Amino acid sequence: MRDDFDNIRAERETPYRTVASHPNQHAGLWKQIAIGIVVGHLSLGLIGAVVWMVAAQLLIGDLQIVAPWTAKPQG
Repeated sequence: MRDDFDNIRAERETPYRTVASHPNQHAGLWKQIAIGIVVGHLSLGLIGAVVWMVAAQLLIGDLQIVAPWTAKPQG
């Protein structure tokens, strides 16, 4: 069997990239921080709105919280 080495190509060596070649490695970090602030603000606002609604219902008197051990048995 004859070996054919005519079509063999060597891969080129890629140059070693140092950290200095990527000076702005945290380029998208501000977007993640901004999204975190917006999502956190919205979630805390939603939780606050629910707490205020429950507090308003308690003050109006429509909502009653009864502990299970103090409930009167039905029947």
